[in-house]
Amino acid sequence: MSNTWVVDLRHYLNENGAIEIPSGPGLRLAQHIVAIVQETTGDPYDEGLFPKVPCRRRPNRKPCTGEIASFINPDNQHIIWVCPICEDNGLISGWQGTLWDLTREDAIEH
Repeated sequence: MSNTWVVDLRHYLNENGAIEIPSGPGLRLAQHIVAIVQETTGDPYDEGLFPKVPCRRRPNRKPCTGEIASFINPDNQHIIWVCPICEDNGLISGWQGTLWDLTREDAIEH
């Protein structure tokens, strides 16, 4: 069975905008979420500008071979993502203006 992750990215960040979680599973999840944000906002037309984010699930203790498919919902600006293999999926809000939001003009300089 797949999980549905509903994430407000701001909950993972400190006052400087960096990931606040120092280590462990929470840090790995936060890194997965920001990778999805970066790939989605940096390659909005799926032109292959960024490498696809690999799925992080391990169904039956074997790594899923899927790559995350994602898009920005034009109605509410949430990032919607799914693994087409295992169907792990989620919604990311609060990503706008973060260090991983590559829709910003100055994001290339970071």
